[in-house]
Amino acid sequence: MQYQLIKSKRKTIAISFDRGGNLVVKAPWFVSDREVERFVQSKAEWILATAKRLAMQEKKKEAVRLQLVNGDQLPFLDEHLTLSVFREESSRCRVKKAGDRLLLFVPYEADYEIRRMAIEKWYRKMAAQWIRERAVFYAGMMQVSFSEIHIKDQRSRWGSCSGLSNLNFSFRLMLAPAAVAEYVVIHELCHLRYMDHSQSFWQMVEAFCPDYKVRKKWLAEHGNELYLF
Repeated sequence: MQYQLIKSKRKTIAISFDRGGNLVVKAPWFVSDREVERFVQSKAEWILATAKRLAMQEKKKEAVRLQLVNGDQLPFLDEHLTLSVFREESSRCRVKKAGDRLLLFVPYEADYEIRRMAIEKWYRKMAAQWIRERAVFYAGMMQVSFSEIHIKDQRSRWGSCSGLSNLNFSFRLMLAPAAVAEYVVIHELCHLRYMDHSQSFWQMVEAFCPDYKVRKKWLAEHGNELYLF
């Protein structure tokens, strides 16, 4: 099984897939390559199942992907924004929310990729603000603390918690209902106390998110719909 191995100061071994669908394994400096290989083999069933699921997601994404032109509907938490594209003499892109519209200002020659990158940048900015506010609020209630929050575009998970207490979240959560995005924040914060999915972990999740099963189910059933661009 081929994978990219990245070693760092982290405390645990983690497995994920990058945006290209490649398997990435992150491990502490002190863990030998042989130990890493054993760990990867022990997760073979999960890796194969996840790779298959991601391949199916990719096919579905192609079917729903927006062209990012005037009139496209972009979900933003509990809102639906109508995209308006303005071409102008400029070398930079600008994105601005105005009521129920998302205004995208681009150079005349801007192609799809330029438009996509500009909109993704805006969603990442919104995610950084919104998720941090929720994380700070719930961390205080849980009496846990985190180090840093990173906004990414993770393919295999919507959020993750590292052994160094860093929290990672997909910017695509901003395309989901607010309650669903909030569930993911609560889920990862609970990992600061329980680094597993034990009964104690789920009890803690339920204490702060009583209907977490409903929110989790929505993400499982509609997660593909968040890959609109």
